[in-house]
Amino acid sequence: MTNYTNSSNIREFRYALRTEYHEYLDMAARRFPAADCLRIDLHCHDKNSDAPDILWGRILNLPETWLNTKKLVKCLEKNNCTALTITNHNNALSCWELKEDGVDILPGAEFTCYFPEYMLFVHVLAFGFTQEQELILNEKRQNIYDFLHYAHSQDIPVILAHPLYIYTRNNTIDLALFEKMAVLFQNFEVLNGQRDLWQNMLTLKWIQGLTAEKIFGYAHKHNLDPAYFGVNPEHPKNLTGGSDDHMGIFAGQSGSYLYVPNLKQRLKTTKPSQLVLEALCLGNIVPYGHVAENQKLNIALLDYFSQVVINIKDPGLLRILFHRGEVSDKAACFIISNVLLEIQKHKTTKKFFNFIHDSLRGKKLNKLVKWNIKKDYQFCIEYLEQVANSHKQSPDTFVKTVNALISELITQLSLLIIKRLNTSLAGLKDHKLESFSTAEITKKFEVPSQLTELLFGNKSNSDYNVPKLLGNLTFPLLVSLVLLGTTLASTRALYQNRHFLNEFANDIGAGHHPRRALHLTDTLRDKNGVSSSLSNKLKEIQRANLPIDFLICHPDAQTEPHLYVTQPLTSFTIPDFGEQEIHIPDLLKIVDIFYAGGYDRIICSTEGPMALVTLFIKHMFNVPAYFFMHTDWLEFIKETTNLAQHERDRLRRILRVFYKQFAGVFVLNEDHRDWLVGHQMQLDQNKVFLTAHHIQPRNPDIKPIRKSKLFEDADEDTPILLFASRLSQEKGIFDLPKVYYQVRKVIPDLRIVIAGSGPAEDELKKQLPEALYMGWLDKQQMCELYTSLDLHVFPSRFDTFGNIILESFVHGMPVIAYNCKGPKSIIQHGKSGFLVNDIEEMISHIIQFFSDSALREHMKEQAQQRSNDYQAEPIMAKFLENLELAKTYITTSA
Repeated sequence: MTNYTNSSNIREFRYALRTEYHEYLDMAARRFPAADCLRIDLHCHDKNSDAPDILWGRILNLPETWLNTKKLVKCLEKNNCTALTITNHNNALSCWELKEDGVDILPGAEFTCYFPEYMLFVHVLAFGFTQEQELILNEKRQNIYDFLHYAHSQDIPVILAHPLYIYTRNNTIDLALFEKMAVLFQNFEVLNGQRDLWQNMLTLKWIQGLTAEKIFGYAHKHNLDPAYFGVNPEHPKNLTGGSDDHMGIFAGQSGSYLYVPNLKQRLKTTKPSQLVLEALCLGNIVPYGHVAENQKLNIALLDYFSQVVINIKDPGLLRILFHRGEVSDKAACFIISNVLLEIQKHKTTKKFFNFIHDSLRGKKLNKLVKWNIKKDYQFCIEYLEQVANSHKQSPDTFVKTVNALISELITQLSLLIIKRLNTSLAGLKDHKLESFSTAEITKKFEVPSQLTELLFGNKSNSDYNVPKLLGNLTFPLLVSLVLLGTTLASTRALYQNRHFLNEFANDIGAGHHPRRALHLTDTLRDKNGVSSSLSNKLKEIQRANLPIDFLICHPDAQTEPHLYVTQPLTSFTIPDFGEQEIHIPDLLKIVDIFYAGGYDRIICSTEGPMALVTLFIKHMFNVPAYFFMHTDWLEFIKETTNLAQHERDRLRRILRVFYKQFAGVFVLNEDHRDWLVGHQMQLDQNKVFLTAHHIQPRNPDIKPIRKSKLFEDADEDTPILLFASRLSQEKGIFDLPKVYYQVRKVIPDLRIVIAGSGPAEDELKKQLPEALYMGWLDKQQMCELYTSLDLHVFPSRFDTFGNIILESFVHGMPVIAYNCKGPKSIIQHGKSGFLVNDIEEMISHIIQFFSDSALREHMKEQAQQRSNDYQAEPIMAKFLENLELAKTYITTSA
C-alpha cells in the first residue's frame, strides 16, 4: 500500500512567511534608536519615468506614470518621510528640478543595467551623483561591470533593486547570476512595496545566507574582485526598502530608516539629504513598511490603466508594425490600443475611469454628478465612494478594501452584462441561447475576416451585427475588460518568472512554494459518465489526501474536503445536452480560491466555461495548465448532427488551438493519443499522456436482486441484457432494437433492461417497447443490476473510455462492445467480453454467450480479474507523476 503525505500546507506556508518577515522587520526597527533615524523612500517614481521597461508600453508610446512631481512629494511628506529622493528610470530630472526650486533632495535614479553574458537587465538604484556623473552613468549602464566600478570610484552608493524581478525574454535564468550579484553589490533591496511577500522573503533569505566564505568562493569561481566594486565580503550586506510607487498612492509607506548618531544636532548644520548619503555609505540602514501580496500592484495598475484610458493617444499603425517585438506583441498592442481608443469615445466609460482615479486618492463625487448617473450604474458609484472612504484608514485596510470592492464590482458588472445580453439576444429575431442546437452553435462559431462586417454589421447577415448585439453592453463590457485586464496584468507581472523563483528557492534551500493542483470541471455531481468518473477520482483524492482539490460551479452541491463549490452567476441548457446545465462561474472568486489555496498548477476536465477560467488563471499566475480529455467532440457532432465535413473541420481547428494551450493533455485511449499527435492536431507527443479511470472496489454488502422482480415471467435462468448509459443518439442506442429482436429469434426468452435517461428516451421506447426502462439509477441500484444480470451491451462508438465497463467488470458482468476507442483498451476479446466490428457480429456473439454456460462462467471470472488492472493507486500515482507532483509526497510501503 502506498500512502501519500502532503509535505506542506499553503496556509501554514503563507503564515510562516508573514510571521518570519514581520519578525525581521520588528528586529530591524529595534536596531537603531528611532530618534536618530531619518525616514526615506529610496525607490519611487513620477512622470519623468517616461520610458517604460515593459515592451508593450514602449510600443503603445505610454509613459510609466503621469504623476506630477509635487504630488509625489506631497504623498511622501504625508507618509512621514523626513528626507526625499525620486528614482526615475535612467534620469534624475525631477531631483534637479526640485533642487532648482530650493527643495532639499538626494539626487537619485533607477538605472537599467545590462548583464552582457546573460543578455538581461537589472535595476540599480544610485544616489548622490552630479549631473555630469549622471551622463557617465547612463553611458556605463550598457555594461553592469563598468557601471558598478565607476560608481565605486566616484563614491556613489548603489542598491540592487528587487533582485528577483529581472528583465529578460529568455525562458531560463542562470542561477550563477546571483553568485555574481553577491560579489558585485553591498546593498540589496529586500522590501519592495510592489512585490509580493514570497519574493521579498526569498530575497531576504538569500542575503541572510551569504557568508564571507561563500562570497569569496563566488569571487574566485567567476574571477571577480569584490574590492573593484566596493564590496567587502567580511561586512554584512546592507538591506534596504522602498515603495517602488509610480502612482503617488503608496509612496513613503515602505522605505528605509537611515541612522545618524546625534541626529537632532546634526540637522542644525547639515541637510537631511547629506545625512542620508552619509548613512547609506556607512551601511547604517534598515527597511520599514509592509508587503501586501499582489494587492498593492493591482491597485497601482488599476490607477495606471485608468489614466491610460483618460490620456492615451493613437500610437499609430506604423509604430506598432515597425517597433521591435514579436508578432504576438504587436498584435496584442494593436487590439489593446483599439479597445482603449474605443473607450475614449464612450464618454460615460471614460468618466468612470476618471472617477476611479479620483477615488483611489480619497476624492468623492459631487452630488450633482451622482444625480446624473443612470440607475443601473448607481452600484458602481457606491463602490467607488467606499474606496474613497477607505483612503482615510490604515494602509493595510485601504489595500484590502479596494481589492475586495473591485472584485465585487466586476461580479456586479458581469451580472449586468448577463441581464442585458439576455435582453439583446431576445430582441435578435427572438433567438435565445437555449434555442440553439449543437449544430447551430457549431455553424455560427465563426468570425468574419472583413472588419467592416464585424464592426458595423451586414444587412444580409445579421448574425455578425455586433453593434446591434451589444447595444447597451458597451459600458459594463468595457469597464469589466479593463478591470479584469488590470487584475491579470498585476499578478502576471509578479509571477512572470515563476519557474525561476521555484528554482531559486530550491537553490537557497528556503521559501519553497507548495506544489498543489486545482482541478476545475463543469460537471461533477450530475447524471453523466464524466461526472461519475471524476467523482471516483475525488474519492481517491480524499482518501489518500492527495495535493489536488476539485472546484465546481453548482447551485446545489455542497463543499467537501478537497472540493470547493462556487455559486453560478447564471445557468442555461443546450437542448442536445439533455439534463446537463451550463453554469457560468464567478471568475474572480475562483481566482481568489486559487491564490489563497496556494496552487501552482491547474487542471481542467471539460471544454465549457471552466476551460476559459483555466486559461485565464494559467496566464494570470504563469502556471502550467493541464487538460483531461473525456469527450470526443468531433464524434459527438458527427453522430448528433448533419454537419458537412468542412463544418466539422472548423471545430477541429478550434480544438487544436485550444489543446495546444496546455502543458499536458491526458487521454483515455490510444486512438485519441494517436489523433492528437498526428497531422490533424499536431500536439507534441511528450505532452500527451495516456491515463485511465480507476474503479471503486466492489461493495460486499450489495446483494443481487431476483430476476422475477424485474420481469414477472422470468426466473434465475432467464437471459437478461443490460444497457446503462445516457439515452442519446451518440451512445449507439438505436442499434439496440435490431440487436435485441434478432437475438430473440434464437433465444426467445431474452429480456433487456435499460438504465439511464436522456433526450432520445421517447424515441427508443417507440422502437423497443419490450425493454424495462428504469431511468437514472444511483450507484447502489446499478451495482445490484450488475450482480444480477448477465451481459452488458455497450453499442457506443463515441465513448473515450467506458467507465461503465469497469463497473460491470468489478461485479463479474462481461461486456460486449464495438472494437473502438475506449472499449478496445479495456475489454479482452473472448475473455472478459467481446469486441465486435458491426451489428451482425454483436448479434452472433450474444447468441454464442447465452448458448455456452461454461463460457459465461469463464467470462465472469475474467471480467472480475480484469477490473484488478484498474485500481486507484497505480493510476493516480502515474497521474501525479505526469503532473510533476509526485516528488511532493513521501511514499511508504505497508
